[in-house]
Amino acid sequence: MSKSKQGASKLGRGLSALMADINVSETPAQQTMPDTPVRGPGVREIPIEKLERNPAQPRRHFDKAKLAELTESIRQKGVLQPILVRPLPASYGVKGKKIEGRYQIVAGERRWHAAQAAGLERMPALVRDLSDVEVLEIGVIENVQRTDLSPLEEARAYQSLISEFGRKQIEIAEAIGKSRSHVANALRLLSLPALAQDYLEAGKITPGHARAILAAPDPVALAEQIVSKGLSVRAAERWVHMAAHADERACGSAGRDANIQFIERKVSQHLGMKVRINHKSPGGKMTITYTSLDELDELVKRLRGS
Repeated sequence: MSKSKQGASKLGRGLSALMADINVSETPAQQTMPDTPVRGPGVREIPIEKLERNPAQPRRHFDKAKLAELTESIRQKGVLQPILVRPLPASYGVKGKKIEGRYQIVAGERRWHAAQAAGLERMPALVRDLSDVEVLEIGVIENVQRTDLSPLEEARAYQSLISEFGRKQIEIAEAIGKSRSHVANALRLLSLPALAQDYLEAGKITPGHARAILAAPDPVALAEQIVSKGLSVRAAERWVHMAAHADERACGSAGRDANIQFIERKVSQHLGMKVRINHKSPGGKMTITYTSLDELDELVKRLRGS
């Protein structure tokens, strides 16, 4: 087994156990254990003021309508599912006063916000000693599996796992139950111009629009066209084709077949890599660009059908 597979398997086993902890039976908060030291598995009630959010939490935005619905549910029935937290080391506040007994939220921040809005003073939580990488990975997996992250939040979370903790794309893909091409395509969104990222974050463009923008000769101009004129994804792709043909004509090129460009785009999306086809009847050449040995390894596996 390759090191990548071993790492992913270890990651998957560890997080599976933790995620199982998060999804314990939905017991009303009133029936949980009191806030006293416990050892091993078990749920305890913790005062809400002792809990704080994790600044590295992938999700930054919460749907206000859904949060209001959850708040009302908690107000009526209590918190049915415990959140996952880790103990924080003691800190020192004003005048050197020692602050102890605080916890950082690992999974369940939305429930915490809703519980505060519902006026609860305590809420059920599982306490686990977790490393920074485990906290980030759990945050990514919990949100991605529940489709709670925006496309850019998801991409930034994957990038954090890669840049800060040395995770490979294939490890992330296997841990979250997605394809490696899904992870690669998500990461490509981080290459969007800042303006396009703002539009995507605000919901003014879709990930489909974003893929067209990434292929455009002038990404910012296309992003502005999509928003100002309300272009569909297909219309944005046609804009890219027209702009590409205009560039080729300006360079004295005879132009490229739209069908070939369509195939390039589909193969690129499937592989998560840049593909270029140079067709000269009756044959031609296809070039696939990879950016890392991991991508090359994945490409070889796909071509071999393994």
